[in-house]
Amino acid sequence: MSATSAPAPQHGMTWLGAIVEDGFTETLQDGLSRSRFGRARQTTGTAHPGLPADGRDPAAGPVRTDRDGRDDHVWAERRRLAREVHDELGTALSTAAHHIELHAAETGGTPHLDAARHSLREAMAVARRLTGELQAQTVLPPLAQAVGEFAATTRPPGTEVRIRTTGDERLLSDVCRRELFLAVREALHNAFHHAHADRVTVTLRFTRRWAHAGIVDDGVGFDADAVLVPGHRAPGLRSMTDRIEDVGGRLLIVSGPAGGTHIDVHLPLRPRK
Repeated sequence: MSATSAPAPQHGMTWLGAIVEDGFTETLQDGLSRSRFGRARQTTGTAHPGLPADGRDPAAGPVRTDRDGRDDHVWAERRRLAREVHDELGTALSTAAHHIELHAAETGGTPHLDAARHSLREAMAVARRLTGELQAQTVLPPLAQAVGEFAATTRPPGTEVRIRTTGDERLLSDVCRRELFLAVREALHNAFHHAHADRVTVTLRFTRRWAHAGIVDDGVGFDADAVLVPGHRAPGLRSMTDRIEDVGGRLLIVSGPAGGTHIDVHLPLRPRK
């Protein structure tokens, strides 16, 4: 090939793609786009093309909001982004680094290859950091600890809270653990601020087939049959019930004007057939 017909030097993504091939650049660009999109949505609320102004996918279903302002969609989105940054972007970067090492071994290396190595190492470090930060934002401590911390910061003075736990909660998925915690938290909130209970007992039990939470208080009861009738507005109780039913469990509430409320939550560890 003559000097005049030689291809022009390639730089940036085009040059890297020519070395790595295997659709790497498309995968990397897609991964970077997803990561920028996820961070922008969490910080600025920028919508993705084709989605509503709030950036939510209509197929994701209704949004439930926690009492501290964080909604279920944000939690699920952080888990999804952590997976995609690790599995898609991280894998693409690792693949690129592997191909560059092979190319360097064949050619003896060039300044361009050395620069590419350095850039990829930095990008892989960023991907690992992002994955770790996103995962840390979705971690729930052991349920007894999480319930105890919530009770310690929200219970009225003089209210006694006892927490008992048996079994191995690691048998329960993270999604189910979170839903169980939020249901227990709502029950405690009601016991503290509506029932004005003096004593609340939370029992957590885990077996190979079921996870169970029992919340018993000695506060002011209510007519459960009237409050829980279809169509009656009881948003807190409705939210608790919806959460547990959405993960295949059941929630029972026993209460009465004479006083005291007993809430039982059962979650199967295996899907129902």
